[in-house]
Amino acid sequence: MDMTDQNDMVDYVIEPLTFKYLLPALRLVDSVFPRREQGGERADLAFTASLLTLGRRIAKWMGYPMVRYWIVRDVATNRIYGTIGHYVRADDPDAYWGGWMCVDPRARGLGIGKKLINFVVGESVRRGDRPYHRFYTSTDPNEAKAVAMYNRACFNVYKQECDPVTGYTRLYYQVRLDDVTLPVL
Repeated sequence: MDMTDQNDMVDYVIEPLTFKYLLPALRLVDSVFPRREQGGERADLAFTASLLTLGRRIAKWMGYPMVRYWIVRDVATNRIYGTIGHYVRADDPDAYWGGWMCVDPRARGLGIGKKLINFVVGESVRRGDRPYHRFYTSTDPNEAKAVAMYNRACFNVYKQECDPVTGYTRLYYQVRLDDVTLPVL
């Protein structure tokens, strides 16, 4: 069913990823970002590791001292319509990062992407100990909506590089958290 026909009827929540919704969340990510286009990154490993004490320790050892994921869940059907991550990188003490943000194509146009960006940037603002929030995306046509949203939210491209696996240009966006007024979109 196309959710865009029921804008007023959809009731969804943003909540932490749990094992209960891990597989549906991964199916969504894989449908939005097909494996061959993920550039070697693995949502299945990242999402699962974030739920396990040992996984979080391994992530910390690998340079990601804080990694959390959230889902957008339809309250009536329990269907997962979006995901987003929030993490820090040990090699980047100036920023929080957002990652694996996706919205089910059937749910686009409902404002879910905007709410996810506002939510995760809000998490960064609340923590308050780093000056930037960053995302990256690419010139892959599948990621055009993300590019448009980051631009509307006043994120600036601060770095570009060619992704040797996909051939697309990876675009790194950031916003200075001191300059943020929520909601950003």
